[in-house]
Amino acid sequence: MGKEKGILVVDVGTTKICALIGEEKEEKLWVTGMGLAPSKGLKKGAIINIDEATQSIKNAIEKAQIQAKVPVENVYVSIAGSHIKTVFSSGVVALKEKMVTPSEVEEVLYSAQTIELPQDRVILHVIPQEFIVDQTRGILQPVGMSGVRLEVHVQLITCNRSNLQNLLRCFENLNLEVDGVIFQGLASGEGVLTPEEKELGVILIDFGGGTTDVVIYWDNVLRFVFSLPVGGELLTNDLAVGLRTSRKEAEKIKIEHGVCVKELVDEEEFVEVLGIGNRPSRKISKKILAEILELRIKELFELIEKELRERVFLNEDTLDIKSKLGSGVVITGGSALLPGMVYLTEQLLDLPARVGYPSQLPGLTEEIYHPQFATSVGMLWYVYNFKEKIKEEKRGGIIEKLRKSLFKFIKGG
Repeated sequence: MGKEKGILVVDVGTTKICALIGEEKEEKLWVTGMGLAPSKGLKKGAIINIDEATQSIKNAIEKAQIQAKVPVENVYVSIAGSHIKTVFSSGVVALKEKMVTPSEVEEVLYSAQTIELPQDRVILHVIPQEFIVDQTRGILQPVGMSGVRLEVHVQLITCNRSNLQNLLRCFENLNLEVDGVIFQGLASGEGVLTPEEKELGVILIDFGGGTTDVVIYWDNVLRFVFSLPVGGELLTNDLAVGLRTSRKEAEKIKIEHGVCVKELVDEEEFVEVLGIGNRPSRKISKKILAEILELRIKELFELIEKELRERVFLNEDTLDIKSKLGSGVVITGGSALLPGMVYLTEQLLDLPARVGYPSQLPGLTEEIYHPQFATSVGMLWYVYNFKEKIKEEKRGGIIEKLRKSLFKFIKGG
């Protein structure tokens, strides 16, 4: 990354668009521009109105650019939603020089991508699970090892083609060339998880506005991801219905008075709720508010646990699952700060939990040190730490091929 040019990352969420601009100063990553805008034209992570979504993205980017005052060299965007899926694949190559070289690692990873996918699916990320040189398994860095055969097992993170096309179209409307698309859960993991947590095993749960992303690491390898079409927006809707008030008022009450464990609320605590239209305000027991939130969050954790057992751990014994998750759970995203959320997470998943705050970066440190910025800060880290790999991909790998094919499709070429 050049010292006089910035990287622009745009976290396209259901409730908000966050644009950050990062620069390299003194061989460190600085955040020098931030822009927030209400998200319009999206539902549960998917774009449903391209014009509205484009305008929301534009508003956030312009605010970030005014602050940063540097030209942008690269643009990266996030994606999420229940259409995100993982697929297991493998590849194998013969070692011509009887030793693993970087080009052969690239070749074997490419061979693992030549899997037959449905026409509506495209690959976002290729995540190596292990390399195998001859009979030696569990290798993470195979370059330099001697052998005659190199094999790799990977997880392919895929997404729906039309969802991705609609997202890229918004940036095309702004005359911005997207260099890469990053799954929100993967980015959040880069933003809040420590190397020790990834090594011992950890579940990251990122509570977004319209989606909840789940990422699982152990042995320092990303093992599985999935995204559920449920988020903080649903909590707001439940409060609006249960308290018979507007969504705007329900969101305000959730932020200012929300508690998701009813035992933490005193019987004598009340909240004033504005009526809809000309209806008068009324006082509601805070315990009712807590009961509504607790019920919905418990349902969400039931969905998460069901996915973990049926798709990740394949109905393994509970003890076996815990042995792979020594670091427990990290929760992040705006709803992670609801009082009682850590307690509820520990009770429902029977694992230790903490709130994940994004890595502290110089520059706009205080402004972005909040769980709701986990994805956008993580995107900057992801690009900065892996910029050489990303440059190689852009020169002719999967990201560039995907971008060209998508824009050709959009333009009707």
